[in-house]
Amino acid sequence: MSLIPPLHLILAFDAVARIGSFNKAADELSISSSSISHRIRELERFVGVSLFERTTRFVGLTGDGARLHQMIKKPLNALESAFAEITPKRSVVRISALPSFARFRLVPGMRQFRIDNPDIFIEVSPTTRKVNVDQGDADIALRFTATTPTAHHCEPLLMDEWFPVAAPEYLRQLGNPSLSGLFKTADFLSHSRQPWDQWLNAAGMKISPAQRNFTYSDTGFMLDAALSLQGVALVRRSLVKGLLADGVLERVSDISIPSDQSYFMLASERALVSRHGANVMEWIRSLVKDG
Repeated sequence: MSLIPPLHLILAFDAVARIGSFNKAADELSISSSSISHRIRELERFVGVSLFERTTRFVGLTGDGARLHQMIKKPLNALESAFAEITPKRSVVRISALPSFARFRLVPGMRQFRIDNPDIFIEVSPTTRKVNVDQGDADIALRFTATTPTAHHCEPLLMDEWFPVAAPEYLRQLGNPSLSGLFKTADFLSHSRQPWDQWLNAAGMKISPAQRNFTYSDTGFMLDAALSLQGVALVRRSLVKGLLADGVLERVSDISIPSDQSYFMLASERALVSRHGANVMEWIRSLVKDG
């Protein structure tokens, strides 16, 4: 075993190789940047070759480094799986998701997941920024986009559509008018990335500029406004399924328009082969299997 370097050096090498950043790798391992640099230098002395090409803007593997990383990935994953089977400590799986999807689809299902999987801890990071699961930004990412994202693993998760909803109490306050009457009297809540025009054309309806009083860039805030009796909202089916089932919102028309975007689930290689990562991915699939 004299040819095997200390494990903490191997883990430092793996982290930098995966993430492509000394600072981010240090964050992942909860050590200082100077410590991870020291470990890489120590490993390079041990193997007798340079493992990384370093510039002020870029950290990349050398040819020797790439070959070494390719050879150690499977053994490291096997070690992780072996210890996960016997270690009582909970495993953390990091999910990056749009704030609205995290709030209305992930969070409602987390209590049951916790009951079924007490050894897995889910860390949800709600954000609209781009993340790279292959560089360690997250283990799993859920994204809503018109083009297929690039990742080690990317699968279509959920198609979507838009239709109008309102709180039942809001409709009662308006006297429960017919659809045409509603569109003459109601206030309308708009999303900055999905104006009403396409739906209105499909439904053959018109609303006056005076009725378009509120516009939101976040779907969650727009839904909060609808729940607060502020008007009729054009929303995505994926986000209101639970609210419709609970009766706190209701559709005001059966007419819908397809979304030109859909949900994708991205996963890193490690999340894909990890037992805990695989369990979380299957749970996410179960949350959307009925739309």
